[in-house]
Amino acid sequence: MITSIAVIMFQLCSWIKSASVRFSPAIADAPTPCSRCNYNCSLCGAVVSFVGLFGMLALMAGQRGPEAYVGVRDLGPDFYAQVHQAVAVEPGRHLNLVCLGKGAPTVLLESGWGGDSLGWPKVQARIATFTRACAYDRAGYGLSDEARRAMDADNTVEDLARLLDKAPIEGPLVLVGHSLGGLYAIHFTSLHRERVAGLVLMDPAIPGDGRAYGALRDKGRKLFADGLVTSEACLKAARVADLTPANSPPDCLEEPPGSVSSLHDETNRRMGKAKFIAAYISETRSMLDDDKGDSIDTRQAEPRQSSLGDLPLVVLVSSPNRPEDAPPTWDQGRAIKHMLHQALAKRSTRGKFQLVPGASHMIQDDAPDVVIEAIRSVVEAARAP
Repeated sequence: MITSIAVIMFQLCSWIKSASVRFSPAIADAPTPCSRCNYNCSLCGAVVSFVGLFGMLALMAGQRGPEAYVGVRDLGPDFYAQVHQAVAVEPGRHLNLVCLGKGAPTVLLESGWGGDSLGWPKVQARIATFTRACAYDRAGYGLSDEARRAMDADNTVEDLARLLDKAPIEGPLVLVGHSLGGLYAIHFTSLHRERVAGLVLMDPAIPGDGRAYGALRDKGRKLFADGLVTSEACLKAARVADLTPANSPPDCLEEPPGSVSSLHDETNRRMGKAKFIAAYISETRSMLDDDKGDSIDTRQAEPRQSSLGDLPLVVLVSSPNRPEDAPPTWDQGRAIKHMLHQALAKRSTRGKFQLVPGASHMIQDDAPDVVIEAIRSVVEAARAP
């Protein structure tokens, strides 16, 4: 049987090359046939052409297709390791789109600062049990091609619009934005209101919020500025060779493992590439407040903000337990955060502000059930006549 499948794989190689097919997770783990062939691939294909279709079906039957992951509580590195759909947003540049499930409206998951499609392992497959759920990698991140322009709010939203134009996603969608991804979701909605059926925002960044925090933002600004110096050193090293735990300068990779430890190696595989670090630096510069509390993202997005009308909207806000060593400004910062997010929820007549007790900023990891139910409620509201 192994010999038969090996022979049939020669024909698969020829078919894949002629069709310029990018592997989906259904066959992503299969070795590329020509990589193990000592003969001309097209000749091998001719020899076994009469069993080519049978071989393709047999191979796919032995692999785990995308829909087999629907309902899984924790998606692992096997699901994320290969490009799912490489969508051309302009000639020669693709974004990686990762979709599961069926139904409308489609839920589009927009990750936070420095994040990509790996940011939703505990929720995406479960959302796919009641509608189509898609995540994607912004330019430079994950398995998408490198960025060709600044990673600011305008360019990110334009990329998303291009992605939706080219991808097989129809009709208005429910946008789910985490942190900086929340700002992108808000900005996209302001520019493309007709393409959005609902919003779920988790600890979203809000255009202009830097001014509200006043002096409280100063420490954060210094940390971000110091981080950029480190990131530049990381980028210099990654342009010589992809970074690994063995060759990386300090603080370039995820260490220790993050909130989803099973994705630690895949996270570092992505973070160690120069294209990721360059995109991360650009995104950081765009979100970094100046001494007046404004950022490039704010200057682009804030003037376009308006009422959200009756758009279904849920704003989920992390409410971690107060640490014993909390700084004196803890309560003040928390009050400002709640004020900003309550005001955001009020921009829609159907807006809801919801605290998530005990959750850290990574709400989708700490309280996935809460996130899924919030998304379900917005999906159902969008479906209602």
